[in-house]
Amino acid sequence: MRKTLATILSCCTLALTLGLVACSGDSPSSSGTEAFGSAESDPNSPSSDKAAKAEYDRAGALYEQGKYYSAKEAYEKSEYGDWEQRAAECAQPMPETGELFHDPNMTSNNMILNFIVNDDGAGTGTYISVYTKDNTLVETVFIKGGGSVETRLPGGEYYVKDSTGTEWYGEDEQFGPDGHYESMVFNSVEGDPCLVVLEEGYQWDITINDADSSGRSVESQEESWGNR
Repeated sequence: MRKTLATILSCCTLALTLGLVACSGDSPSSSGTEAFGSAESDPNSPSSDKAAKAEYDRAGALYEQGKYYSAKEAYEKSEYGDWEQRAAECAQPMPETGELFHDPNMTSNNMILNFIVNDDGAGTGTYISVYTKDNTLVETVFIKGGGSVETRLPGGEYYVKDSTGTEWYGEDEQFGPDGHYESMVFNSVEGDPCLVVLEEGYQWDITINDADSSGRSVESQEESWGNR
């Protein structure tokens, strides 16, 4: 997906705009053990053997941990009891557009970071995560279809990752292995192309699916689901 990074000097009346093209977990609801706990053994079921029940129960435990895609796989493997219904319920409703997580120790009014997604597909979600240079997660945002989210962080060096998909399995497992995962590559720090310097006193806009061709294009760095 094509991305741009723009910055606007917000502390002066003179605006400076820079164009740079970048490349490219939900906490479980406490539904209780009754909904996704152990199942009673059904002697009439062909899958009611001890191993299948153990796998079914493992799926319920994974669900309660917020590992919804892993739970789906375990239910499908078990083929026990109402596994088909349980597996179908593992896909979660997509969050509304907004910030999902923000480290309370990483707030500042001196730097604005906007995320913009140009996408008319209401069934597609975009999940964005921002990390410090030492790989500490500082914020996550979700954009459902197209839209924008404004966040505020202290100036500094950051990594930005994004993922997209149509089935949401929570912040931990995101869109599952069928999703698309990327690290944004800014090429602004020598020796670490994925690190970007976001200075205070500026508003930074990162636009995904930008139709403006004025930016400088760079390659994407795709990530595996296991390295999301």
